[in-house]
Amino acid sequence: MNDQTTGTELAGLTRRFAKLAADLRYEDLPEAVQEKAKLIIRDGVGNQIAASAISEAAIAITDLVRDWGGKPESTIVGFGDKVPAPLAAFCNGAMGHGVELDDAHGSGLIKAGSVLIPSAFAAAEVSRAQGKDVVAAVVAGYELAIRVAKAINPGHRHRGHHTTSTVSLMGSAVITARLLGADAEGIADAIGLASMQSSGIQSYLDDPCMAKPFGPGKGAFNGVLAGVLAKRGFTGPKKSLESKEGFLNAFTDSVRISDLLDGFGKDFAIMEVGFKPHAACRYAHGPIDLAQQFYQEGIRPDQIDKIAVRMSGLAIRQASKFPCPSLNAAMGSTQFGVALALATGGNGLRDYWDGYADKAIHELASRVVLEQEPEFGVGGRQAVVSLVLKNGQKVQHRSEEPRGEPTNPLSAEELDRKFMSTAGLVLDNARISEISRRLMALDKEADAGAIPQLTVAPNSKPTLLAA
Repeated sequence: MNDQTTGTELAGLTRRFAKLAADLRYEDLPEAVQEKAKLIIRDGVGNQIAASAISEAAIAITDLVRDWGGKPESTIVGFGDKVPAPLAAFCNGAMGHGVELDDAHGSGLIKAGSVLIPSAFAAAEVSRAQGKDVVAAVVAGYELAIRVAKAINPGHRHRGHHTTSTVSLMGSAVITARLLGADAEGIADAIGLASMQSSGIQSYLDDPCMAKPFGPGKGAFNGVLAGVLAKRGFTGPKKSLESKEGFLNAFTDSVRISDLLDGFGKDFAIMEVGFKPHAACRYAHGPIDLAQQFYQEGIRPDQIDKIAVRMSGLAIRQASKFPCPSLNAAMGSTQFGVALALATGGNGLRDYWDGYADKAIHELASRVVLEQEPEFGVGGRQAVVSLVLKNGQKVQHRSEEPRGEPTNPLSAEELDRKFMSTAGLVLDNARISEISRRLMALDKEADAGAIPQLTVAPNSKPTLLAA
């Protein structure tokens, strides 16, 4: 990014995002945007509920925060403890990213919901915000996070950064400051304070460990902290995005101005976000879709001799994990996800939980070969899965994009089932039905801060319910 660009097209960018966030009202949003935001909010809450019983990393972070304690402000999902708002966001952000089901944006390489939804409810519990204000704040947070993520990728990712951690925290700061009552200048302060805390690399891809949910969790913490400080009058750099010493210059070599500015204030970026049907890395979804198609056609593992998956180079870099030393690694593994689909036809959380204990699925995954396909470009999400059967027959399926993208959407019924099955791993049907109903009518809630207490598991001990 050069000085000329900094001084022209991007002049005042941080304040422009802040003013949009301060001015945005629920009533001004198109109905489709209102509905999409509520679906995303519900999706994020369901993921957190499931992770409270399943995610080893999120549970470890939660155990630490519960030991720390502190001022009882905001609820830890599943457990029910009230702790300072940034710490609740830390726990719930790790949960949001802990089961590989968080929403995703393709070219932005960002799963913003794992950071933004926990931040929204942590702030709402402090401010007792109305539900319609939470929805509007979430739309504003996505507007910043998605536009910045699109504008800096794939260059940002090629440097090793985890966009969900490095960018989402700015959307978190927007949401928090807005819900706490900050004006446009205060929201600009919050964006600046969040930008200064931006961090997150993806070294866990080369060394499987517990750290993947840590980054989004810390992003939620940092964003909420920035919003709280800004509301208390702590000033931040109000040119933090666009200045020579700012985020864009520091974190990428090139910025696509069109992704930042085209349709600004009119075309809401949240509409570009997709939902994940499988508990897997988004880059593994295309191959999993195809493997499930083979299963539906009646092909079973004992008929298969060879399995080849063609993907883009970044897809292989992002989602090639084998062997899988943990359930979290298995959910991030194309090899394991394809094997699970071929063996069971399902890739939901329960399928991964049960399948991870099955040695036959691990053995099948060891025979999945990933091949880079130059046709798919640097980071395309196309996929081809080819099988050679033991009878010599060769069969192949191809997908151009995974299910759940806005141009290949999940139906309303599928999203309902996803929430019920995900949250239903921990809570009973009556409770999750109430949560779903209230979140899908969130604009009618006089106090959105009451919602998190509905997520608390029996006896405040989240456990996986029997199938």
